[in-house]
Amino acid sequence: MRKRGILFLFIALLAPCPAIAAQAALPRSATLATHAVGSIYYAMGTGIATVIGRNSSMTVRVQPYAGPPAWLPSMDTGETDMGIITSGDAASAYRGVILYKKAYKNTRILAVGGTLKLGFYVSKESPIQTVADLKGRRVPSDYPGIPAIRRIIEGALATAGLTYNDVVRVPVSDLQAGAQAFLEGRTEAVWHSVGSPAVEEANARHGTGIRFISIVATPEAARRLADIYPGSYPGLVKAGSATGVVKDVYLSTNDIYLAGGKALSDEAAYEVARLLWEKNQDLGASHRSLQEWTRERMASPQVFIPYHSGAVRFYKEKGLWTPEMEAVQSKLLSE
Repeated sequence: MRKRGILFLFIALLAPCPAIAAQAALPRSATLATHAVGSIYYAMGTGIATVIGRNSSMTVRVQPYAGPPAWLPSMDTGETDMGIITSGDAASAYRGVILYKKAYKNTRILAVGGTLKLGFYVSKESPIQTVADLKGRRVPSDYPGIPAIRRIIEGALATAGLTYNDVVRVPVSDLQAGAQAFLEGRTEAVWHSVGSPAVEEANARHGTGIRFISIVATPEAARRLADIYPGSYPGLVKAGSATGVVKDVYLSTNDIYLAGGKALSDEAAYEVARLLWEKNQDLGASHRSLQEWTRERMASPQVFIPYHSGAVRFYKEKGLWTPEMEAVQSKLLSE
């Protein structure tokens, strides 16, 4: 009996532990694409990479780009593993519409995160109070590096019945160039995301500080916004909740996805979803922009691209994968 017990113990020691086996199946490293350094997406990506790297055998390298059009092609071919993208941009790219000439069908959701709130900010002493007051004012335009921004701005202007023809267009290359143009006095307003490091810097460097101005939030204005940039809606941002929000304002709002390429292994996708769930408090503590990335938002039927099969497995284990989500997933995969 003693020999048999020793034999069983020996066999047990040789048997692979599921957790160890799962870690062994993970890639040693993975890439995570974000917007440029200084953007809210870069801050989010850095926080996500830190949480994954500290709690798994996988090292995540954050790679900044001008925007999703610069990295989606490499995700489609399996060269980029993960990326942070808005619901509007993801929907357009998946279908190959609006700003995308090609449909990028290999993009998958790992988790739905927080919301991206975008809007114009002006100097605190500016007489400009809402988007309607931008008529005839100098406003950044073009954004060849991030063409989606141009489209979102068009949607924001449309809430007040304006177009780019109603403002003085000042061409800029990307978000950071737009912020610099404002600091140099070449524009009277800047388009950026609430809570981003670039906004903090602009507020500190500008003599009187900055404040965000509101878009129009009527049902008709919301429809015009969504028609121009699907997935966007007017979202309320409360006074004092972020730098530059000196009173309640409505800003153009999108959900944010942590996306993964279809070629990302199921093990890696599962592990990323698991860590964002189990280490959710650490995630929120890593950067203020990630505090909205709650467990309750990770699995949602209100999505515009499919979930990764590895993430689906995790959400099913947690009992979060509903029949409604399965129906949405099947519909998106059949498009």
